[in-house]
Amino acid sequence: MGAWRRHGGRWAVALAAASLPLAVAPGAAHASTGHSRHGTGHRPGGKGGAAGEFVHAPLPPPPPGSTSTYNQAAEPQIRAARDGSFFISSENGLGAGTDAWRSTDNGLSYTSLPQPNAISAVSGATGVAPGGGDTDLATAPVKNSSGTYNIYVASLTLGDVTVSASQDAGNTWTSNELSATVPADDREWIAPYGANGFYVSYHAIGAGDEIIVNEGQTVNGVPTSVDTYDAINPAQPSIYAATMEGNEIGNIAVDQRTGDVYQIFVGCPPGVSQVVTCSNLSTAYMAVGTPTGVSAGGEPVLSFTDYVVYNGNPNQGLDNNFPNVAVDSAGNVYASWSNDHNVYVSYSTDHGQRWSKPVKVNSGSATTAIYPWMAAGSAGEVDIVYYGTPAAANYQTCGSTGTYTCQNEPWYVFFSQDLKVLKGGGWTQHQVTPVVHYGGVCQGGVSCTTNGNDNRDLYDDFGVAVSPTTGLASIAYSDDQYSDNVGTANAGECTSAETNTVSCDHTDYATQVSGTSIG
Repeated sequence: MGAWRRHGGRWAVALAAASLPLAVAPGAAHASTGHSRHGTGHRPGGKGGAAGEFVHAPLPPPPPGSTSTYNQAAEPQIRAARDGSFFISSENGLGAGTDAWRSTDNGLSYTSLPQPNAISAVSGATGVAPGGGDTDLATAPVKNSSGTYNIYVASLTLGDVTVSASQDAGNTWTSNELSATVPADDREWIAPYGANGFYVSYHAIGAGDEIIVNEGQTVNGVPTSVDTYDAINPAQPSIYAATMEGNEIGNIAVDQRTGDVYQIFVGCPPGVSQVVTCSNLSTAYMAVGTPTGVSAGGEPVLSFTDYVVYNGNPNQGLDNNFPNVAVDSAGNVYASWSNDHNVYVSYSTDHGQRWSKPVKVNSGSATTAIYPWMAAGSAGEVDIVYYGTPAAANYQTCGSTGTYTCQNEPWYVFFSQDLKVLKGGGWTQHQVTPVVHYGGVCQGGVSCTTNGNDNRDLYDDFGVAVSPTTGLASIAYSDDQYSDNVGTANAGECTSAETNTVSCDHTDYATQVSGTSIG
């Protein structure tokens, strides 16, 4: 899902500033609408207030000369470097490149960076950029030889994957537009390993629906693929047959201590006939790549084994955007997914082989929750974000009756936290934002439109990361509300009449400034 995406249909022409620091003043009201953009967050709809307070605002536009003038990107991802810096990337659509931002003040403000995959000899300000399909981001956990942490941004180029690397905190980038070793690709993900290594996973459409994992190294500053693996192992015929021709790929994660690689996906239940007989992708799987040696070039050699995380109701699909995996600092692995009604989390303490009974995360006014994304800290400590609504369902058909319909149900960003996942703790929940979208949320990729119950303004994912220096979270998310842009450098990108449409779509951030943290 996602290869043939186009974010928006308009390109603005007015110049905008490349940096928009946030003046943090808890309780400060938006000048034009009166809602609190930089204030104390929102508490309704959950258990307790352990998450504390959040500040939030739109991200600034990209630098002048980029492929877009305003912050109009979608499907943002966020990661934290070991020095406490946050990095965000977001897409502009195939051929229009990606945008990127950096925070050096614990996520209180963000500055625009040169577009990672722009064509430029120096700064990326030519207005031309391959890539820009789906985007993902990774930050190396170990410093490179220059004493900085490599930053990676992956995005789709037509028929391939572009990986861009920066060795100077995002000030300059080097790209490899042919990073995928198997052509005809969709929905790529990236994860770092060590100082210069990384893994990229993606759907190889030309090979059925195989999930390919490319192992990469940054060589003289250039991200380079060095090995290729099949995440769905043909030697496991029951799982292979049930998933090879139809699955939903999630992200990829690496245990930095052991080198184990985790690729989550959902498919039909195990069984050689399931791909023909099953009606829903109702089973969550984890492909585990275990290092078995070292290649001639010094890179790990992996052997993949697939495990069932959860075998769900055969009448209910888990192929909603997107299943997610995270690894804590002790090597425990967490899987999350949404059935388009609720968000669930399961964990493994034995390298992904056996999994706990899933626990529902959303509660209170997050009656319906979609798009989960996790960040893990010390053993058993997990943050998770999702879009939630008080409506009884994510209405995909109009004609519904009651308080909410496919046109007016409100969606918010929710943040949940559990500091004792492994010991049966409990999830606190915090509403972080005002409304970011009204109406149904389509999760069908390019089959969606931009109207009514088929609205795709929230696109397909968003993310959360945790600062290694403070333990507090920063979130990157999508917002299609005109009022959120008023008084910012993005104010001219749409009109009030275009609120709740793709024309007003932009990327925002929310950063935790108090409350409980994870280690």
